[in-house]
Amino acid sequence: MTNPQPAVPTAVLRRRGPGWPDLLEQLPDPPALLHVGGRADVLGPWCLAIVGTRRASPRGLAVARTLGAQLAARGWTVVSGLALGIDGAAHRGALDAGGPTVAVMATGPDQTYPAAHRLLRGEIEAAGCTLTECAPGAPPVRYAFPRRNRLIAGLCRGVIVVEAPEPSGALLTAQLAIDHDREVFAVPGPVDLETSRGCHRLLREGAHLLEDAADVERVLGRPATPLDGLGGGSGPPQPVPGSSARWILDRVDLEGTPRDRLRARWPGTEAAWGEGLLALELAGLIRRLPGGCLARTIWR
Repeated sequence: MTNPQPAVPTAVLRRRGPGWPDLLEQLPDPPALLHVGGRADVLGPWCLAIVGTRRASPRGLAVARTLGAQLAARGWTVVSGLALGIDGAAHRGALDAGGPTVAVMATGPDQTYPAAHRLLRGEIEAAGCTLTECAPGAPPVRYAFPRRNRLIAGLCRGVIVVEAPEPSGALLTAQLAIDHDREVFAVPGPVDLETSRGCHRLLREGAHLLEDAADVERVLGRPATPLDGLGGGSGPPQPVPGSSARWILDRVDLEGTPRDRLRARWPGTEAAWGEGLLALELAGLIRRLPGGCLARTIWR
């Protein structure tokens, strides 16, 4: 179902006009115009897409959210498709970090699909923007989604696939990215999980293996204006909300690391620590060992 969205300031960007994203000109069929809700100024040269299945595992959701937060904190604009699952988690991660995120829609600007993301859309438009080439009133018809996916690929310097079965819209977006000379990254997953198969296929075909944001920047470089802990002030950078899981995981090995030692080093809040630890446990990325130790897991 779609859901009419409360009126928000909407700009119309016309091809080659002011504010038009330059990367879209590399598409063989760029749109004539875009309806943009929110801050059109975030559509700059440092956009990066995170996409994946709507039927994501808890692990996949945690990975997408953590990557969204990591990348936003480093100055990237996180782009996705507003769908349930991986898309929503990626948007949420960028918002956790206080960074911009862009939702590319397959409906008219006055519609929200899925309706469950109506509130999320409002947060996205406050921090970043939504955009669509569809006319007002356009419903989410099947053919509109591949066209949306080409915009996601076209807007970005690279596409990250977190979880994707075969076939899937996420793999289509990755293929479009390849066709448009963009970089493609894939997150490996458990070998017995159906939604890992698309990522593993991409890796066999030459996609970059991705474990964290540093893998992106080894290929694409780093934006010149990272959020640097969301403050940019004096003192050591603080972990951004949503990145606590990555902070913990980076310091845990396969043999076991004392939990109390990690907690003593954690520079953030108790709430953020608990949120990160819970996300990792729910995702099956860490396990508790006797003696109060935490260890990484290899497979879920």
